[in-house]
Amino acid sequence: MTAGGPSSPPAAGGTGAALALRHELARKTLHLGTVAVPVAYAAGMPRATLLAALLALALVALVVEMLRARHEASRAVFVRATGILLREHEHARWAGATWLLLAFLLAVAAFPRDVAIAAMVGVALGDAAGAVVGRAWSHRRAATAAPAAGKTWVGSAACLVATALGAWGIAGLGPAPALLAGTLAAAAERPRIARLDDNMRIVIAVGAGILLWRIAFS
Repeated sequence: MTAGGPSSPPAAGGTGAALALRHELARKTLHLGTVAVPVAYAAGMPRATLLAALLALALVALVVEMLRARHEASRAVFVRATGILLREHEHARWAGATWLLLAFLLAVAAFPRDVAIAAMVGVALGDAAGAVVGRAWSHRRAATAAPAAGKTWVGSAACLVATALGAWGIAGLGPAPALLAGTLAAAAERPRIARLDDNMRIVIAVGAGILLWRIAFS
């Protein structure tokens, strides 16, 4: 689940880019739905209740990951159920949804409520907005020229803006820390680090960054 939106080389008539855009829209529509978690937390859901729910879901996800890693039949069922929602690398490694649950669990367990909300917004809203905008930009460029490889700065800017607005409007952070949250989310999303999923990087960067901001300026 990458916010900058990796560019795809266009196929004949731009068909490849169009398919990639539809694929990303399908993935991120589901991803965007998880913004309900930080919204519910901001609305007053008890921390213990949310922790219990996220822990239960994360454990289920981890069991599924172990089953599909060890049993061919389980892997086949999983692939049929998820369809086009899996990226190529997710066939061999954990799915982005598993990382997202673990990232949310870490945010709620490790950070104060408003900081956790901002970190989850960076994953649910910022990452989704950046991915769709980045992919749409690549699709538009594919009609006229070959897009550059890697994530787009347009997608990263969308991630920054969406996270900052969410951190301000949902988490209730002030303008400066909200902008910091957006900047950190966009920066954490860009690198291609295979060992640590971008959902987890965003939560760690935003959460730790806001706490350091408070220590420095309190």
